Amino acid sequence: MDVWQWGLVLLAAASAVFVMGSIMWAVFDVLGEVRLEQTTRILWVLLLFTVPLLGLLAWPYAKPRLAHSANSPRLRQTL
Repeated sequence: MDVWQWGLVLLAAASAVFVMGSIMWAVFDVLGEVRLEQTTRILWVLLLFTVPLLGLLAWPYAKPRLAHSANSPRLRQTL
């Protein structure tokens, strides 16, 4: 194999490690979120495993919205 082919192999391996690491981060982040019900957690994890790119883009977008929900523990504490 030529040098440029090895470079492509290393780039593909680094990309795969990054994507798998991102998915694992998202799964652990979803499972550790206390504001979600069990059913919602399961649906998020299924989304992350079935459509990883969409799930990785959707979770960081949806997570801040949980902080402003009416059932937020912070909101209940201040009331």
